[in-house]
Amino acid sequence: MKYEDRRSPEYVNGIIDHLIEDSRWIKAQKETEMECRLHQEMQLLARKVKANARFEHSKENIAKLLRLNRRLHELQDECAKTAFNMYKDLTALMEQGKAYYKTFCIESKIIYESEEDWESEVGGLYDSYDRGNRFEVHIRDAPEKVPADYKELNAWHEELSWNIECLELPEFKNEYICFAMHKFFADGCYSLEDAMRMKLEDFYVHTEIYI
Repeated sequence: MKYEDRRSPEYVNGIIDHLIEDSRWIKAQKETEMECRLHQEMQLLARKVKANARFEHSKENIAKLLRLNRRLHELQDECAKTAFNMYKDLTALMEQGKAYYKTFCIESKIIYESEEDWESEVGGLYDSYDRGNRFEVHIRDAPEKVPADYKELNAWHEELSWNIECLELPEFKNEYICFAMHKFFADGCYSLEDAMRMKLEDFYVHTEIYI
């Protein structure tokens, strides 16, 4: 589907009808937590579709999206570097006889946290991202293939530009759009209008080790 078609009233109204009113997705009585969560997800996706259709393609807005893309690409790289370095440290400890490290999992992910808390105006927005749409790098104690360097952990993400779906902007035709950008604004519920409110310094890498 062409980008301009995604901004048409017919597309927007059709998506909203499908997401919110289709009884195959949402029961009239939301009795379980899963149904409530699904209803919230559909509301957030409908909100994104409408906001993206309103998005103004000014030079300033496009420049902001590209700055955000560069920042997320840097953090995407940092996730892989951090996970790889921790993997080397833990495997070295195992080789020294520290058997309690024989099973581990490293998870490095990109977090967005705004001090302005504008997201509180939109219930569940960050939770939706954090549940299943966040960018993250995993590596375990026994990977199928031992990586030679950190770049191998991101190799799949770097194979192509992710200027697809709602990021298929005409201005992005010759730009490299990173996978983390795709996770926030294509897979996730954040809109391009939301991106205008985001500050680059509010994104950071968080890493956890599970033993």
